[in-house]
Amino acid sequence: MKRTITPEVIRQLFIYIPESGNLFWRERPTSHFATTRAHSTWNKRFANKEAGGLSGFGYLYVTVFGQPLLKHRVIWAYVYDQWPLGQIDHINGNRVDNSLSTLRDVSHAENGFNVKMPSHNTSGVVGVSFHGKSQKWRSYIKNNQKCHHLGVFENKDDAIAARKLAEIHYGFHQNHGRK
Repeated sequence: MKRTITPEVIRQLFIYIPESGNLFWRERPTSHFATTRAHSTWNKRFANKEAGGLSGFGYLYVTVFGQPLLKHRVIWAYVYDQWPLGQIDHINGNRVDNSLSTLRDVSHAENGFNVKMPSHNTSGVVGVSFHGKSQKWRSYIKNNQKCHHLGVFENKDDAIAARKLAEIHYGFHQNHGRK
C-alpha cells in the first residue's frame, strides 16, 4: 500500500537544520511498521542520524516509505508546508548544499538561467564563441527555446559585453555561467 507523503508527514519523519542543510531522521512511531521488531530495529539504526544518500546525478535523496525523493524537494515541503510548484534551484550551483538560503522554487526556464559553464566551452563565457571561418567572435543567448543572435565582433571583449547585457535584459541569474 502506497502512502501519501504530505508536508505534515515529512515534518513527522525529519528534523531539518536550515543553516547547514542537514536532514535527520526522527524516531518513528510503531504505527509506521508492521511489527514491533521492525520498529525497534529501524529506530536503533536510523533515528537521530542524517538521512539520505547521493544519487547518480549528484543530488542528495531520501527514501520515504519506499519512494525515493530528492532531499531539496523534501526540505522545501518541510519548511514551506507545500511541495514546490516548479524545480528547486540551488542558487550557488552546489547540488549537495541544501541550506535554506541556497534554495529557490523556480520554473524550468528560470532554472536554466542559473547553469554552470558547459564543459565543452572554450571561450570562457557562455554564449560567446570564435568563428574560425570569419575569424571573429560570435555572441548569442538562448531564451524561451529561441536562440537570439547578438552579433559578430572583431574583439572578444565586445562579444562578452553583448552577452552580459543580454543576460541582464532576459533576467539571467548572476551565477549563470559560473565555472
